[in-house]
Amino acid sequence: PWGSNEYPCYMIVRGDTIVVGGTYLEGDGEPSMRPQERERLLENARILGIDTDACQAKGEWVGFRPYRPTTRCEIDEEHSSHGIRLIHSYGSGGSGWTVYTGIAKETTSLTLQS
Repeated sequence: PWGSNEYPCYMIVRGDTIVVGGTYLEGDGEPSMRPQERERLLENARILGIDTDACQAKGEWVGFRPYRPTTRCEIDEEHSSHGIRLIHSYGSGGSGWTVYTGIAKETTSLTLQS
C-alpha cells in the first residue's frame, strides 16, 4: 500500500538532501532496514517525482520513536517552584517533523505565561 497508516509516504527537504519515508510498524524491533522496505521507499521516491536513477542514496536508517497516544505540552505545577517552571513538551513520536512548529509555539506560550 502507498500512503497507508502502517506505511506512510512522506518527503522532507533538508538543504540539498531529501528524506523519503517511512514506516510505522508498531512493536517492530528490527534494527536494520529490510530489502522490501528499501524497495518500497525507492518506489515512494519515484512516485514523489525523484529520479532515483539520477541520484544516490546518502544513507538509510531505522528509527525507534517514543510514542504516546497524545502529545504532552503542559506546565508541571508540582515540580515548578522558585521562579523555575518545568514544562513537559514531548510525545509526538515520528510526527515530530509535522507538528514541531505548533508544539514550539505552544511551549513558548507556556514559558511566557505570567
